[in-house]
Amino acid sequence: MIKKIPSRKKASALVLTALLVLSTVAMSGAVLGADVRRGGDQPTFSPGVGGPNDVVVSEGKPVVFQGEDDIDFVGANGQDIDPSNLIGVSGNAEGIPLESPVPEDQELGQYAIDGRAANIGVTVQRPRVTDLEVFNERGVDVEGSTVQEDETLLISAEWNFQNAEDLSLEVTDENGNEITGDVLTRVEDLSQSQREQLTGPYAQNPEKVDNPGQRGTETGIEYLQGLGQFNESELNQTQSLEAAYWAIDLSDQDAGDYTITVEGWDNLDTGSATRSTVVSVTGDENVVLDLENDEATRGQNIRYTVRGSTAGATHYVAIEDTDFRNNQVDERVFRDVEDTVDRGSLDTNGDGQADLAWAQIEVDDDTGIGVGQIDTTYLDDTSVDVNLYEADQNLSDIAENVGSTEDDLSLDVSEGELSIDSPAGTYIAGQEEDVRGTAAQGVDDVALYVRDQGDWELVDVNEDGEFTQQDLISVDADGEWEERDVTLSQANDILSIPGRYRIGVVEAVDVTQNGTIADTLTTSEFSSATSEQTSIIVTEPTLGGGNSSMIAPLGGSPMAMQNQNNTTQEDGQQTDTTEDSTWVFRTYNSQIAVEDGTVEVTGVAPGLDEVLVVMIDSRGRTVTETVSVDDNDVFEEDDIELITREGRELNEGQIRGMVIGLGRDTVVGDGVLPGVDDADLASLETWITSFGAGLTQEQVNERITDETIDEAGSDDLILQQTFRYADAATSVTAILPQGQADQPVTPGLQTETRPVEVGETMVVRGVTNRRPDDNTITVEVIDGPSAADFDSAATDEWSRNGIWSVNLSTEGIEPGTYTLEVDDGDNTDIVQFEVVEEGAGQQDGEQQDETTTTEQPETTETGENETTTTEEGNETTAAGQNETDVGEETTAAAGNQTEQAQAGNTLEIQSEGTPLNYTLSFAGDVEAVSDQTEGTDEVQDGTVTGQVGDGDESDAYEFVGRITDISAEGDLGNATFVLNGEEVEPGDLPDATANNSSMVAPAVPTVPA
Repeated sequence: MIKKIPSRKKASALVLTALLVLSTVAMSGAVLGADVRRGGDQPTFSPGVGGPNDVVVSEGKPVVFQGEDDIDFVGANGQDIDPSNLIGVSGNAEGIPLESPVPEDQELGQYAIDGRAANIGVTVQRPRVTDLEVFNERGVDVEGSTVQEDETLLISAEWNFQNAEDLSLEVTDENGNEITGDVLTRVEDLSQSQREQLTGPYAQNPEKVDNPGQRGTETGIEYLQGLGQFNESELNQTQSLEAAYWAIDLSDQDAGDYTITVEGWDNLDTGSATRSTVVSVTGDENVVLDLENDEATRGQNIRYTVRGSTAGATHYVAIEDTDFRNNQVDERVFRDVEDTVDRGSLDTNGDGQADLAWAQIEVDDDTGIGVGQIDTTYLDDTSVDVNLYEADQNLSDIAENVGSTEDDLSLDVSEGELSIDSPAGTYIAGQEEDVRGTAAQGVDDVALYVRDQGDWELVDVNEDGEFTQQDLISVDADGEWEERDVTLSQANDILSIPGRYRIGVVEAVDVTQNGTIADTLTTSEFSSATSEQTSIIVTEPTLGGGNSSMIAPLGGSPMAMQNQNNTTQEDGQQTDTTEDSTWVFRTYNSQIAVEDGTVEVTGVAPGLDEVLVVMIDSRGRTVTETVSVDDNDVFEEDDIELITREGRELNEGQIRGMVIGLGRDTVVGDGVLPGVDDADLASLETWITSFGAGLTQEQVNERITDETIDEAGSDDLILQQTFRYADAATSVTAILPQGQADQPVTPGLQTETRPVEVGETMVVRGVTNRRPDDNTITVEVIDGPSAADFDSAATDEWSRNGIWSVNLSTEGIEPGTYTLEVDDGDNTDIVQFEVVEEGAGQQDGEQQDETTTTEQPETTETGENETTTTEEGNETTAAGQNETDVGEETTAAAGNQTEQAQAGNTLEIQSEGTPLNYTLSFAGDVEAVSDQTEGTDEVQDGTVTGQVGDGDESDAYEFVGRITDISAEGDLGNATFVLNGEEVEPGDLPDATANNSSMVAPAVPTVPA
């Protein structure tokens, strides 16, 4: 128990007690321990009692300390120096005058006359007691430990302010009573081992350890050690003083805790200038067992110590069978290290089964303690009792009375963690996979199991058709396990059929009995073992869409299947999908801006070496590019230009994009392409680029699908997605007070603005079709009563839905009407908003109707500017606007779309127990269901971040539109996703909401009665 010792203010003027010689010693002058003498060449300063207190300011800059009082600064001629003339010249002290008394927070560094480093000065340091040790009679440091009641102790302390103050010792009992004078003893009582610890002038003059105490007029007796206790001749005989020493004898004290404190005797007695420790005094019979930690992860080595015993005595330490894994006693639980002289097991009842494991510990002659280690690998995950028995007992005595212990402690052992890093989420039947993961310290081997609906079944890792020790996977020294190139569908037939299963890893010792591995485990047996499991989805070979940021969180889960480019209506007719949710083509607000001119294509193609990217515009012109697939089954091309081989830019409007891969037969369609010799991917690209002019987009699309996925007997793979190729567009959709930013904005096509009170933070939100990697959106207030007082804001971060947001402060802004301009570098949007006086904003949640005029100068093919004006949900477009594909194009400014309200959707995320941090992106409006989300769940700008598990059973959200992206920190299989009442795989959420519209019906103004 550490007790804080209250600091005491001591008077600087002290008188001496019995030994008058101490005054002579203190005033005789000394060679101080620092490089520069505080008193100069004359003995004008002593750290002891009653000596001079002049600090000679010199070019050597002697050290003074934070918190020092009662010191006088003088020059070499003895004249006083005003400390305020000493100005800091280095570090944080630069330019700061020195104060006297020196404050405890005076900046550290050098101070010189007039702040010139070359002038005479001083150095300010922080006073610190740097070390405190307590040596027993064996010369062993027992600081903070237990000592025998009949031992003499040597106190050793080191400090950095030897030249300023000597150290004072104080010893208190556990009731807070000071007993220093009662326990101090003479140097003659120290053992030889303790005397060998003395250094510096104390080694040459050990009698200086004797301390009769010095009395102050107000402070009582102080027990000092340090430079002030030596005369000059005693100091000159040795090296500089490094430590101060006191001898104490606690033999007349009761058993208990005693606090030993050292600190500066005068002013330097707070903070780092004081240090305490506690020693526990025990009788000969109070032998105790200490554990390094009272908690351990299975596999850790835990150090234990036997204290309070006699040097050379032996003690047995034991652990009973019920605390071992499977009740199998293993003597290796006690490591043969340090003071362990023997170990074994003991049958206490003669039934032929070991009932406990033991280690024999000998108390070391030098240290007075016995030390050993417990290897928790062999222990159950429970509270383990570690028993210590009396000295010199034999095993027969212990067998007769196992419960008669000298001391016992509990060690809480928890399971060592296992993890599965690969396969992660998805496995393609027939594919070779590196299975790997991590294991806690102490786990030597692991075994893999899989489960469908019944018991867990062992995985035949080496694929030899037998379950043997060869199917175990070794854990290396770094805690990693790995088996390369395992065909899981052959290693266990559960994984040969597409479906959703569980794959688990188990510590081998829990499933091995007499060298035989269990080929099946019940769910209870699996859970009770050291194990970890995760979901695995087995699929057919596929071509998957998605971006690289989604692949890892989804475990590489393919996002589209072969031939999934058509949907069937209720009347049975086939209709082409206008937009596939696979998101192979990275768009923003479902568009690519002409000014950006390039598109990123990314996805997964397990088992393929390359894919062919094709884009078709409304006039049937095509762009093609072959993209390779990397070792992680990912294909990715950052900047594919929307320019044909002839150098012509694709036509603005709807673009149909597709990614084509060849199936298991590695040929296009049925192996024959018109007009070309081969039927590989390169030949397909050549054939597509040979199409002449005059074909529509639909004709080109049908020609390609007829020769690939629609060809009889074809196993080709294709992904399709449509998007708009349109002029750059960035617009404002809402201007709101920050406090209302999480409230749903009134649905509609107009920009919604709400009054912002002076002093509030204003949120400006909008939508764009620009790429965030290459563009920045700048927001600036350009007109209004105090427009110049607004800070500008900019952002280059937004998600796939194109929604961006910035904050502006209205602190100090005058009320009035203001004009705000948004600029993406190529076009602008101008919106007006109102700043009102504090308290004059919306009342009781009532929303004020606003009329917003948006002017967007855009460059058209004729070079004319066009202006779009939006009022109360009505849109009019100036002449000259390109009307191509009206009704299909979704522009960032909301355009001329008229679409019916999309019905609301509900997504519920249910925990399966394991915590999961998730992120969802929406193209549309989304809000949390208030009674089914927590403070850790957040909705902002179409992006949801939240957590389930660890006490949070589920989260729920309502949304209009589609889900565009999903990721997680951890395995998405640890949660269940329920969309509109039906469970959906997380990787299928974009597909499941692909046809949802992100548009809602315009708001209908309330007509006053």
